[in-house]
Amino acid sequence: MYLGPSDGPHTLTIARTTADYVDVAGTWASKWTITARDNGLHHFQMELASGSGTYLPVGPTMSAAYELTGTLLTVQLANGGSYPQLQGVGTCTAAADGTPIPGCGLYIKQ
Repeated sequence: MYLGPSDGPHTLTIARTTADYVDVAGTWASKWTITARDNGLHHFQMELASGSGTYLPVGPTMSAAYELTGTLLTVQLANGGSYPQLQGVGTCTAAADGTPIPGCGLYIKQ
């Protein structure tokens, strides 16, 4: 379940070869195929398989850096093949002024 910082409430389900984002209100969804992953480096890449409504994330391919701390999952996304820098574990806001970090999401692992 998504905790923030700024996108609407949604779920993220990650399996071995897929990642599915679904709006809690049911207005949008996107299904992704995981094309590469390195759990040791906490990276994965994915390609859009399908989407409906005004879905998130936006782009045909995404790269991600992630960190799982207890039940808190931090995911930093970027368009394309370059892995983004995970700017903060457990936070998606800039330390200096508290603005949301683009492409960052916090989730509770269930």
